[in-house]
Amino acid sequence: MKSSIRMSLFACSIATISSLGLVQAQTATPAPAAVVKAADWQAVMNTSVAGNILDTKVNETPVKGGLIRVGIVHRTQAETRALMHEELTEIYQIVEGSGTLVTGGTMEEQRPVSDPPNLGPTPSFFVTQVGGETQHIESGDIVVIPAGVPHRFSELDGPMSYIIYRFEVTPASQ
Repeated sequence: MKSSIRMSLFACSIATISSLGLVQAQTATPAPAAVVKAADWQAVMNTSVAGNILDTKVNETPVKGGLIRVGIVHRTQAETRALMHEELTEIYQIVEGSGTLVTGGTMEEQRPVSDPPNLGPTPSFFVTQVGGETQHIESGDIVVIPAGVPHRFSELDGPMSYIIYRFEVTPASQ
């Protein structure tokens, strides 16, 4: 994919996060913006692909109401079980590849999971997903998966790489 298209997709994703009201200062004095340079996330992507690394954190920024993490995911296999994050919303920006994404449905056989470690402390579970909505996702697509929604790539058309934006709500007790 051409660099200008990747940068346009990246800018679109940041605009999406901003429009959701997620990118705000933690205090009355705004914190400096976090900038993830194209060369930086592309280098992480290249390392992830070369090493067949599933999930690599690129950036973590505290924001009002929680924390935003930016990472790179490189998949070579479909997922046999879905994931569900109680307090974590994810946005996928597909950079390369395509596959079938299943979201929603009924969750059975929930099992706590802490892997990958880039998820943070939010309660997350592997679940057996029954039913749900099936959609074909391809390079250039952006997917928003709200907290509490089970999700998995049930089929891949080949290797898939995507930038993942994770917004984790800070519990009220903190």
